[in-house]
Amino acid sequence: MRTLTLLFVNTNTKSLESLLLSSFLSDKNINELSRYKLEETKKEKAASMILKNKYIGEYYLNESGKPLSKSCFFNISHSKGYVVFIKDDVPIGVDIEKLRPVEDDLINYISSSEEKKYITSDLKFYEIWTNKESLTKCLGTGIKEKIKDIPSLPLNDTKIYKEKAYRSITIKYLDSVITVTRESIEPFEIKIQEENL
Repeated sequence: MRTLTLLFVNTNTKSLESLLLSSFLSDKNINELSRYKLEETKKEKAASMILKNKYIGEYYLNESGKPLSKSCFFNISHSKGYVVFIKDDVPIGVDIEKLRPVEDDLINYISSSEEKKYITSDLKFYEIWTNKESLTKCLGTGIKEKIKDIPSLPLNDTKIYKEKAYRSITIKYLDSVITVTRESIEPFEIKIQEENL
C-alpha cells in the first residue's frame, strides 16, 4: 500500500516575523504577503509559500488558480492557522477544516439528501465538506457547479466523478478534519509529519 506524507504546520504557534525570516521566502513572496490584511492570513500564506519553495521549487498556476509543477502534483490547504501540504505522482487534492459549529443553512446548501442523513454532528459535516473540496482541488477546477452534486460518500473509498476514478482518505487530526483525494483507485494511507518552519 502506498504511504503519502502530509506535512502539517500550525501557524498559531509561530510569529509572522519568524516566518518572514525563512530562507525559503523570496523578496517577491514577501511583497505578495503585503496585500493580505489579517495577520492570521499572512502567516498561512507565508507557510504555504515556504512549503512550495522548499519542496517544489518552480511552480505555476493553471487557469483555475491550481498550483502545478512539471516534476510532480501537489496541493495545499489552510484553515484557522493550520496549513497542510502534500505531493504525489498523480493529481491530488487536500482540504483541512478546523472544527467549529455549523449552521443548518450551510448543511442544507452543500448536502445531497444522502449526505444530510449522514451529517449528525459538526465532525460529520466537515468530513463531507473536505471530501467535496479535496475532490475539486484534485480535479484542478475548484467548485464551479452546485456543491450538492459533488460526491463525498462513501468516505475512504473510490468515487467516480466526471468519468474519472478517485480515492479519498478522511481523518480527524487534533481539532480538524483532513481529506486527501488522489486520481487513482489504488489504496493508500497518510502519514502526518508536523513541519517546524
